[in-house]
Amino acid sequence: MNNFLGNDKLIIRFISLYVIGLILFFISWTIAYFLFPEGLLKGIGLLDSFAGDTAAESLHKEFMKIFFLNAFGFTLIILGNYILRVRYFSFGYLVPLAWMIMYAVILGTNSFSIPMETTMAPSFAVFTRSGLYEMMAGFLLAVATDTIAINQSESFFSASKPIPKDDRVPMKRNQWIAIGVAFLILAMAAFREAYMIINY
Repeated sequence: MNNFLGNDKLIIRFISLYVIGLILFFISWTIAYFLFPEGLLKGIGLLDSFAGDTAAESLHKEFMKIFFLNAFGFTLIILGNYILRVRYFSFGYLVPLAWMIMYAVILGTNSFSIPMETTMAPSFAVFTRSGLYEMMAGFLLAVATDTIAINQSESFFSASKPIPKDDRVPMKRNQWIAIGVAFLILAMAAFREAYMIINY
């Protein structure tokens, strides 16, 4: 795993983490669809409360709502990466992985704040929706900021130690570019989701 999540190339870390997320997503989606009751998670969670159960009155406002709710969630990724890194695994990685599982359960139980007409069965048709691309942006942000930790640990069972300021790795140009691309992907996915909500 170190050869993938601990790879020096950002693109390798991104693909590796996103593939792990997709595997967890499809497993969780299948379990939720066949075993969990419809609407299981509807109305649960702070972001769901902010999103509301009705669409905004315009495409622009719906887009802004979706984009900024996701961007607010992105702060958890950055905070996780800042707090701790365990060898090659940054704590911020856990956030998009958890989101993947949560999105899978929401999709499998149709627990959206504005639900679909029928619950979507597991299939690759999910790639025509915007959700996985919003998640993709989160995964890219996670690997782009995984060098900002101020604490490190050799394992999940050992105590963490502060990283001296002189030993902290400064952000590189490709990391800043990846952050910009992540927000661009988020913006495009949010616009698509807003368009689908307003027009369908």
